[in-house]
Amino acid sequence: MFGSKVHKWLAIFVGVQALLWMATGTLMSYLKLEHVRSEHVISREPAPLSADAALPAWAANGGDLVSATTKMVNGRPVMELSRLDGSTSLHDPSTGRVLSPLSREIAEGIAMQAWSGPTTTIDGVKRIAKAVGTEFSGPFPAWQVQFGDPDATRLYIDASNGAVLAARSDTWRFFDFIWGLHIMDWNERHRINSWWLLLFGIGGTIIAVSGFVLLANRFPKLRRSRTKRT
Repeated sequence: MFGSKVHKWLAIFVGVQALLWMATGTLMSYLKLEHVRSEHVISREPAPLSADAALPAWAANGGDLVSATTKMVNGRPVMELSRLDGSTSLHDPSTGRVLSPLSREIAEGIAMQAWSGPTTTIDGVKRIAKAVGTEFSGPFPAWQVQFGDPDATRLYIDASNGAVLAARSDTWRFFDFIWGLHIMDWNERHRINSWWLLLFGIGGTIIAVSGFVLLANRFPKLRRSRTKRT
């Protein structure tokens, strides 16, 4: 008898949160992420630099430059030029000599500077120009640097500007797999608006609500009050 009471009250306590998970998950899978972020009404396109912007003599501005930034890449100062089409390039600040795409050696240096874990080695470096499964989808071209650590960490570096784009590992791949199962997107692993997820969310919500109804019918007080009314 005691076990039955514990089961009933525990079912209510846990069931309320389960109902919230199902209901809110269904609503999130129904809403479009673009609308949530207001991307359908707000433009975040960068404005081009004006023709009289202070730039080095070699940095000709044809109206497509967005920014000119000086930064450190692999231990040396460089100037990064960004353009309206999203492309970037690195230049020697003094002469304007184009430094990108970056070489394999520079990519290795950037990777080792970024590494903060236990001492390890680089097991492989390769230049990629297309998506690598679900773990990296651009921008391209990029360098993939494989570390020799136990978690098989991979670092993706933009070959145009030296930016560290993504870090992936066996732990990430395992999480990515179970995330795909969780949101029912087995291929791309990022769609939360699939009809499969929405359908199962609605079904789960109905099951949770009907479970509460069945649970309420099992309480003695409710059964006695219904008997008296009849």
